[in-house]
Amino acid sequence: MAAEDQAPRARAPANPDKTKKRKKPKKDKWGQPIAAAADEPAAQQVHETPEEPAAEAEEAGERSESYECGKVVASGMPYTTTEEEIRGLFDKFGPIRSLQLSRFPDSGNFRGLAFVTFESDEVAMKSLELDGHKMGNRFMRVERCRVTASSKRQKKSEHQSDPEKPDGCLSAYVGNLSWNITEKDLRDFFKSSRIASIRFAVDKRTGDSRGFCHVDFEDDESLEKAVGMNQSELRGRPVKIAYAIINRA
Repeated sequence: MAAEDQAPRARAPANPDKTKKRKKPKKDKWGQPIAAAADEPAAQQVHETPEEPAAEAEEAGERSESYECGKVVASGMPYTTTEEEIRGLFDKFGPIRSLQLSRFPDSGNFRGLAFVTFESDEVAMKSLELDGHKMGNRFMRVERCRVTASSKRQKKSEHQSDPEKPDGCLSAYVGNLSWNITEKDLRDFFKSSRIASIRFAVDKRTGDSRGFCHVDFEDDESLEKAVGMNQSELRGRPVKIAYAIINRA
């Protein structure tokens, strides 16, 4: 009896329904159950992603890239290049509206980069022939000037109306000045007007010029002559001239 009691009892067969695990239905990346093999062509047809719209969007992005009309960028020039030499290279293609030389802020020396604006976009395209032109021991790069966020803001500000002349105003705001502009340069620029004083805006921390100033004139006639010179070129840059806004306490 003892032996019979100690004999292992036979376990009841497991319920096949309980031990058999159910397979979870497969789902696609959209979380939808994948159809049976017979239905796969239909499912593929529904979720097929066409590639043509992506290609069209890329082409549209290329077409949307815009350039500033009549303006090119010349880079890679020797630091010793002068403004006269740059003009001599580009004015053979057509009249130059403005020439802006980029300079190092600490020394004011030319950094080998210039922006040339012509009277028309056709002339600017012709000047691209200078791309690869050798200057000294360097090869110059000339390309069209792309429209940037800063240039868009500048164009927007140009379309905005200038401030009206305040009563008793004898001062003018002069902006977009070259970093190394001097008082003598401004007095020569406004030689037809009688100047009382010139107040340069400088950085309080570094003492460097901030690119604008205020000019006080001795009479109203001198002020009107100066404002009439708005967008005239000074040291290769179109200068912004407007009536100065008087801050009243």
